[in-house]
Amino acid sequence: MSPFKPKVQAIKILSAFAVLLICSTVTAQPPRFVRASGTRFLGASGKTLVLHGINVANKNPKEGYMGDFGASDLDSIHAWGMNCIRLTIFWDGLEPQPGKINKAYLNRIAKVVKLAGNRGIYVLLDMHQDLYSGKFKSGDGAPAWATLDEGKPNTTGKVWSEAYAKSAAVQTAFDNFWANKPGPDGVGLQDHYAKVWQAVARRFADDPAVIGYDLMNEPSPGTAYATARKAGMLAVMRAEAKRRGGKTLGPEQSRKLMATPEGQKQMMVWLNDPQVFRAMEDGMATVTQNFERTQLAAFYTKVARAIRQVDHHHIIFVEPEIMAGIGVPSALPPLTDAQGRRDPEQAYAPHAYDITTDNGPPDQATKVRLKIVLSRHEKESRRLNDPMLIGEWGAFYLNPVAAGTARFMIHEFDLLRCGDTYWSYSRRLAGSPLLPALARPADGVHSSR
Repeated sequence: MSPFKPKVQAIKILSAFAVLLICSTVTAQPPRFVRASGTRFLGASGKTLVLHGINVANKNPKEGYMGDFGASDLDSIHAWGMNCIRLTIFWDGLEPQPGKINKAYLNRIAKVVKLAGNRGIYVLLDMHQDLYSGKFKSGDGAPAWATLDEGKPNTTGKVWSEAYAKSAAVQTAFDNFWANKPGPDGVGLQDHYAKVWQAVARRFADDPAVIGYDLMNEPSPGTAYATARKAGMLAVMRAEAKRRGGKTLGPEQSRKLMATPEGQKQMMVWLNDPQVFRAMEDGMATVTQNFERTQLAAFYTKVARAIRQVDHHHIIFVEPEIMAGIGVPSALPPLTDAQGRRDPEQAYAPHAYDITTDNGPPDQATKVRLKIVLSRHEKESRRLNDPMLIGEWGAFYLNPVAAGTARFMIHEFDLLRCGDTYWSYSRRLAGSPLLPALARPADGVHSSR
């Protein structure tokens, strides 16, 4: 036998092992996901990706939180030049009983994700809530077993969102959630919530059609919501008195004024002044920023770390507290791991509404106030060094007078080079005067605007 043959054999074995190792490494690489890079989103090509899309929301548990939304709806969304949807999902549907994940609901979500991906439409999964729970009128989100309202009364107002400030039941349910009070099985409510997100992330960890996870829609600070509102009103009174050189109304006088229709109209007139509007926002921030730095940041950290145990690829989207949607400045810190290292895949997802939303015709919204809201969001995006997607805006509900405001908002998003998802999808949008303001050329949203 030639003395070289064993060496040749060894070389062949090593070569085969090297090829196997290379192939294994290649196949083990994750699919190309949308990534965060500074204040930009990057697509699979590595180029800047500008997201423009719409919210898809079915809040009806009797329809499985999905209804008959399907392929034809996504075909319409794609034809409108939109490249993403923000799909609402619900804790109530995912964990109807403590510790029991509803796989059938996960399958329904996965079906929509697949249909969207087949059409080149990205999906942002949004764990949605309004007024904390479906137990409350006009509410959705948490299951009944996780709604610890201590039997307190649920006071509502003319507008559904007034319950955030008026309802002791809603506020108490939030307070107990932020305190991580135990559910009926003795496990903390936030711990349940984190496990639900972990189950969702495990299901979609390898799916590049999913952009990422919006951890909670419009988180409210509970009892502190009413406190912040009062601080904002007092700040308005002080700013208006300073502007006209008059005497500032005290807390009780302010409350009585705001209890009358005339007083509410007067407040809206005052808030047309940008200095007064900013004063209101800054007054509210004295309360809301403390909530964000402590309770909300700790909650987001808990949920993000649960997700990262099963998914290191998708972007985690964080929303500021609910009142940031009208421009109250945020103080959220960036997401970090247990060693204090910044999570590389995170994004800022505020909402942008005028104070007239749900309170009057859309044409009462002012460009001055909306510009202030968006400029403050941009400032936070840069502070965090996160890409920004305006997760909700609009809520015009097919009102034709809103077309001008919609065009203005799209123009502002273009200037900011941020993503957006309009609230919300309806099949009737196809015949609405709003559609020309929202639609884009089919190739106009996949790269820099």
